[in-house]
Amino acid sequence: MSTPVESFGALSAWSSMGIAARVILVVLVAFAGLLFFIVLERFLAYRRAERPAGASRSLRFDLHRHLHTLAAIKVTAPLLGLLGTLLGLINGFAGMAMTGVFDPHALGTGVAEALIMTVLGLVIGLPAWWAHSFFSAWSERILARAA
Repeated sequence: MSTPVESFGALSAWSSMGIAARVILVVLVAFAGLLFFIVLERFLAYRRAERPAGASRSLRFDLHRHLHTLAAIKVTAPLLGLLGTLLGLINGFAGMAMTGVFDPHALGTGVAEALIMTVLGLVIGLPAWWAHSFFSAWSERILARAA
């Protein structure tokens, strides 16, 4: 026999989420994919730029490519996580308010939704912040050597 904690999986969390929380979750997952792509692409581009193979058409442009996207992700992901947190808590308490009965399952579902959104926002936002800082500093070192 499974306990309520064991039966609360990804599918039950998804099915208990409101439409706004689902949209936020999908956006955060898209941010994670974009973050992975940009970090990989930037790492390869910077490694190529360090090789003394001559100047490219615009070294500064090549090095700063996608840094604005990383900056947007590093700021937006935690804020979307916070928005999802608030929506999850509202979802949990609104369910109880509508029935007028204290329902620990409804409250637990809303709190779980809130915590999932918080974690996703931070798990995506913090690496984006680190990647943006890392690649900004790396590009400045390359540009200083090229000057």
